[in-house]
Amino acid sequence: MNPYEILGIEENASEDEIKEKYQTLAEEYTLNQDETTQEKLEEINRAYDLLMNSKNIYAEIRKLIEIKNFPLAESKLNMINERDNAEWNYLEGFICVQKGWFETGLNYIKKALELDPGNTEYISSMNTLQSRIIEYATKYANQGVRPAAANNMNACGGGGGNNGGMC
Repeated sequence: MNPYEILGIEENASEDEIKEKYQTLAEEYTLNQDETTQEKLEEINRAYDLLMNSKNIYAEIRKLIEIKNFPLAESKLNMINERDNAEWNYLEGFICVQKGWFETGLNYIKKALELDPGNTEYISSMNTLQSRIIEYATKYANQGVRPAAANNMNACGGGGGNNGGMC
């Protein structure tokens, strides 16, 4: 069930637009009663409830991010089954960046922008993140840091596996 299709609205519709469209449809189906009216009313009620609840959960996740409770924000985000939603991708990208996973975060934010290309918040975040990535790359290039394949440092403690590393 795609609640946006059922209500006939865009995926980036505001809360007010959702409410307005829901009220219009509810009035329309209440006035035009036939054998399918009850089913259609139940369908638009489910779609409306789903959209309003997801809007509320995204606001809650944003508040958790604001207070830097990233583990709980990520946990709540992962309970939402809307991977093709712009807001979901944006928040997932933001959390990934906070974990230091810049490339993954950038990919999620790019996906959010593909889904909602006019969103100025997403555009601003994308531009900021891209400029920071360039800064980091330039900094490391100027310091002569060698790529991981050329040095002997890795997550396994530096080599052969018998030196107390995790591998």
